[in-house]
Amino acid sequence: MADSTISLAFFKINVADMDGALEFWRNAFGFEVRGTYDEPTFVEHILSMPGQEQGPSLMLVKPKDETDVTIGGGHGPIGLTCSDIVTALENALAAGGTKTMDITEVAPGVRVCLLHSPQGHEIELVQAG
Repeated sequence: MADSTISLAFFKINVADMDGALEFWRNAFGFEVRGTYDEPTFVEHILSMPGQEQGPSLMLVKPKDETDVTIGGGHGPIGLTCSDIVTALENALAAGGTKTMDITEVAPGVRVCLLHSPQGHEIELVQAG
């Protein structure tokens, strides 16, 4: 294999309610829109965290037709690391998220919890250290 550099650039989630999804990700975690594609068949917003504009990015995609964007079970949660899991969870719940697993210590100094966005996407918060 030739020498190359590979890095995670983005991941996309499909949403049926773009306004609601934007509101949640902004209010819950502080994501900011840094780019938008408004194409004939879809609208896509590129989100990043302040100070992390080079990525990886979270991209919200809303088809303009009747494409089914039902969330299935073929993937795991969107993982976010945080320095204060209690505050991060409280912010997400205040923004409309639903807790599905309490904050749990899974290893010494590592705490996790699970929640769903109002659109049904699973999110895992991780605080290590």
